[in-house]
Amino acid sequence: MIVRLTESDLCIAVPPDANTLPGFRAWAASEAFPERGRSSLINGELIIDMSPERAESHNAVKAEMSAVLHQLVKDLDIGQFFADGMWITNDAAELSNEPDAMFASWESFEADRIELILREEDEDDGIELRGAPDWALEIVSPTSVRKDTRLLPVAYFRAGVREYWLVDARGESLQFTIYMRGDEGFVPVEPNDGWRRSDIFGREFRLDRRRDRIGGWSYTLHVREGAE
Repeated sequence: MIVRLTESDLCIAVPPDANTLPGFRAWAASEAFPERGRSSLINGELIIDMSPERAESHNAVKAEMSAVLHQLVKDLDIGQFFADGMWITNDAAELSNEPDAMFASWESFEADRIELILREEDEDDGIELRGAPDWALEIVSPTSVRKDTRLLPVAYFRAGVREYWLVDARGESLQFTIYMRGDEGFVPVEPNDGWRRSDIFGREFRLDRRRDRIGGWSYTLHVREGAE
């Protein structure tokens, strides 16, 4: 089968005010916003990443972590887990971004630290959260190194995010880090025999991978209650 790309698939028209938070939010909610790729506004810098998502080092990791954490959040009934595709906007951090996953506790919703922005045409649904999620996940890809390791940690900290999880599965060694808030920025949680504690979820986690039957990577996010 031959698929022909139209000119609209290859051309992105960026509004002149897209590097401002109001302009970016208006563009993201419009029909002109690109359906492919990822667009982010971080402290006045507009980043558009059109590269395809990698299967082994990104998509597979995201699927495992989202499945495990989504079920954990449901079992504990501690808030709402949002998988890839949900926007977060924070005015104080001049941030509008689509994390690989995020979590907001019931307490954060009830204290108005975060809210779901409803669409005018749909009174009980929305495409954007505004405020500070308790937790955010980013998985590093070759084109997102600067954004995930330098720009977003600063922006998420300014936004009030309590925990930032970062996974880099591109190389020979799998890197999984849980960052908690320090005085001036995020600081990594020290591992305990490979386990890292999350205060947000009240559990310890370990991320492993092994080769599957066709030679690809199969990831497992282990969870245990651990010590306080």
